[in-house]
Amino acid sequence: MKVLIVGSNSVHVSSYINHLKTISQEVYLLAEEQCNFLEVKEEFQVDFRRLNPLSIIANYRKTKRLIQQLSPTVIHIHQVNRLAYMVTRIAGKLAIPVVTTAWGSDVLVIPSQNKLFRFLVKKTLERSAFVTADSQDMIVAMQRLVPSKEKYIHLQYGIELVPPATKEKLIFSNRIHKPLYRIDQIIRYFEEMNTDYPDWNLVIGAIGTETETLKHQVVTAGLEKRVIFTDWLEKTENHAWYGRSMIYISIPSSDGTAVSLLEAMSAGCVPVVPDLAVSHEWIIDGETGVIEKEGVNPLREAMRIDQASCAEKNREKVSKVASRSACMERFKELYQKAVDNG
Repeated sequence: MKVLIVGSNSVHVSSYINHLKTISQEVYLLAEEQCNFLEVKEEFQVDFRRLNPLSIIANYRKTKRLIQQLSPTVIHIHQVNRLAYMVTRIAGKLAIPVVTTAWGSDVLVIPSQNKLFRFLVKKTLERSAFVTADSQDMIVAMQRLVPSKEKYIHLQYGIELVPPATKEKLIFSNRIHKPLYRIDQIIRYFEEMNTDYPDWNLVIGAIGTETETLKHQVVTAGLEKRVIFTDWLEKTENHAWYGRSMIYISIPSSDGTAVSLLEAMSAGCVPVVPDLAVSHEWIIDGETGVIEKEGVNPLREAMRIDQASCAEKNREKVSKVASRSACMERFKELYQKAVDNG
């Protein structure tokens, strides 16, 4: 089967493509920026981020020619955005089935920002044979836009289980340094708890637009010796920090099921997560993790969790419903179903 992945220069897209090849798919990539993914047979670029009408028309025609010449068996779109809208429009005219995977904010937040964004998201969903989402609240949000009983599939990307190591007094955060992920608030929570737990360290992975601001915040709080910035982490390093860390914290203002959360759960970390609908799908507050509550420091709450029991329950749950091999087989079946229904 020839699969055209429409995505971005993301570690999640790269990882998905890498594992897609393990189930014998011929994989191509269309993105708005250069990705240089070694796993794809060929990579194409087209950019719809510029709002110049002439540029949009030229790129639409370019995209149509690319898809016509490639003639994929199925197209799999990762994230609902302008590129997704254009590709689903073209695919509909060429009778090529489309499977779309929503990422979170693209269906939870973007449609409410203005009428144009709502239109783009709605049309992308309508034109897709199936739309996968890793949380039930995303499915509910999409059903409000485009009602359907058959279209939406609750399906994870799937992860490689991370082996736990000897746990240390470490709190690990590895989401991108953007306002959405509230890393500044994580530092404030750590500053508060550090007065009672002075022998703990906070490890902040990844990078982003707020990195320098966050480093300044740490210096101002006098926490330079207790907060470690690792910059961008390769897979092996990332897994090593999961393995060593007692607590994992990720508290974005909007999210789907984060791969990093599932990895942390599989590695035996006590998860600290935001009070979002998706968090309640994975975490039992006070038993298998901590759900953030107003006026309460969740890191202090995490200290009260039975770490061994939490680790055992979380690893069992992730193994059953989010292992990479099981999820990839379900995506393969979904591709075939989209083709058969087309």
